[in-house]
Amino acid sequence: MSPIVSPARSHESFPRPRLRLLRGNGEPRPEGLPTSDGGRPELHALGGERASAPAVLLAGADAASRLRLRGELSGAVSRQTIFVEANTAAEVLERAVASRLVMLAGDLEDLGVEAMIRLLAQHHPRLSVMRLDTSLPAVAGARS
Repeated sequence: MSPIVSPARSHESFPRPRLRLLRGNGEPRPEGLPTSDGGRPELHALGGERASAPAVLLAGADAASRLRLRGELSGAVSRQTIFVEANTAAEVLERAVASRLVMLAGDLEDLGVEAMIRLLAQHHPRLSVMRLDTSLPAVAGARS
């Protein structure tokens, strides 16, 4: 016969992990280390704000178009903006979770831009998606 453990008592038999404070570099903080105000220790996110900030995802099959787009955007947005790139549908879906905006610069290697927009709408309905038509030449001040 196997022993039966009651759910009410099951948590008592397993040791609980002990929480410890870490320094900024991930090393354990020695006990009794003074804090800035002498009270509770300060909490800081590891990796800083930049590591946790949502990224702008640049997607498209053409690497040159993505590079040109990154260059144009870099001059117009904050230096703290993080850009990530993708060229397949799987990469876009994977990286969209941590993105605040997806910019589609044409078709992907394995999927058209319209189909990718529909997929993103199904999987990430609150995500902002921008489609850029890279087939038209950019002409400053052009009028018809």
